[in-house]
Amino acid sequence: MILPLPSHVVSNRAELEEVSRRRANGVDYGDHRLLCRLLGDFLACVDTRDLMLGPRLVLDGFWEAWMTLAIARYLQPGMWCVDVGANYGYYTLLMVAGCGPEGRVVACVPNSVLAGTYLPQKLALNGCHRGVEICPKVIGNLYDRTVHFFLHKGDLATSSLERWAYNHRSQTIQVPSITLDRLCADWPGLDLVKIDAEGAEALVWVGMPKALRRFPQAAVVLELHLQRDPPQTTNLLHQIERAGYALQTVGYEGDLMSTDAATILAQPQEHWRLWLVR
Repeated sequence: MILPLPSHVVSNRAELEEVSRRRANGVDYGDHRLLCRLLGDFLACVDTRDLMLGPRLVLDGFWEAWMTLAIARYLQPGMWCVDVGANYGYYTLLMVAGCGPEGRVVACVPNSVLAGTYLPQKLALNGCHRGVEICPKVIGNLYDRTVHFFLHKGDLATSSLERWAYNHRSQTIQVPSITLDRLCADWPGLDLVKIDAEGAEALVWVGMPKALRRFPQAAVVLELHLQRDPPQTTNLLHQIERAGYALQTVGYEGDLMSTDAATILAQPQEHWRLWLVR
């Protein structure tokens, strides 16, 4: 059974970072794998060929401390969560620990290396045998379709759909797609959706209106990629506001601060993480 969230993960940024770095360690397991310790307590394997997220997890033991704090503080036993763009499953693990065995978490990642190897290994290493599943599909606006998905050499975190693929793409794969409405169609509840879709966040939003109407209390944590598609981002922000969601950004200490579309669009260079609630 997975360990519950340790106290330093919900305390403050200085303590979270200090404890995680002090306990961080990496052990070579061969076959391009490094075993490391996350957030001081949890285990994970990362790929040595990944030069973006992997080194930070191994050396620091955490990722995006402010977002880690915000999500960890929000989670409660029994919650139902979706991690769109789960990657290695860092936030998936956080959700499973916070929601406990009575909750449910679905980790969505179309990269077959992550979905078939690293994410299952992480869940097994931490005793996650109940209440969590892996969805190896693109989450977007299409259901029961096959789409092109692009992988990037040395950077597992920025794999994306064709429209937003970087020039250093290294491989094209065909993956099935599904909407969040379809994914959550038979769920009795939904409490948190984390979306990190590398430019395709508007497509994810288009595919989840029924779920948001059924579960108006659900919080949506959304990473915006403003510079990839400014017109799409502008339209998305207006859709969010018309749906009755307050725009909030996550501050340095994991605190939530009110903002508005004009402020966000005026600073496209910023790495915006929005916390949306009705």
